Amino acid sequence: MVPPRLVFDDVIVSATTLNRRSGEVLDQAWEKCVTIMRNQQSFALLRREQAAGMIAQLHRAQQILDLFHSIGRIRSGATLNPADEFEWLTAFPSDDLKDLADEVYAAYTRAQRGEIPPEEADSVIHEWRESAWAARSPNVRMAFEAAVDEVPLTEPILAPATLE
Repeated sequence: MVPPRLVFDDVIVSATTLNRRSGEVLDQAWEKCVTIMRNQQSFALLRREQAAGMIAQLHRAQQILDLFHSIGRIRSGATLNPADEFEWLTAFPSDDLKDLADEVYAAYTRAQRGEIPPEEADSVIHEWRESAWAARSPNVRMAFEAAVDEVPLTEPILAPATLE
């Protein structure tokens, strides 16, 4: 089992230290988060990329929670508003929704462990959404219901090679 990541595995400095040795504190912030303490208040100093990654991770988790909530509502017989972000879920029967939830959860868990890029969970949701639109498409339905009119390919006739 993978040990949980520490949220506050950081260096703690006072505001005075930040004022006196700002270059050193910024160098430390390059390596890991720095907590700056002032008057019983604490401030986090970290690289912008780390903050952006945290926000993206939070957004992805919220989207997945909203997806699971919508799946639960549909499976319990509730209807979704046509303007709902996850209305496309109604294209699937209950068993498929369970499979969707399992796939998304597995991808999200693997991404949290660092086994796959975080975007893989987004890709799983995207593929299911595209499948929903395809399932609802009258053109796709007609293509699947059309009679098979395949003709086997014949061997090509090769022209004799000419030497020049």
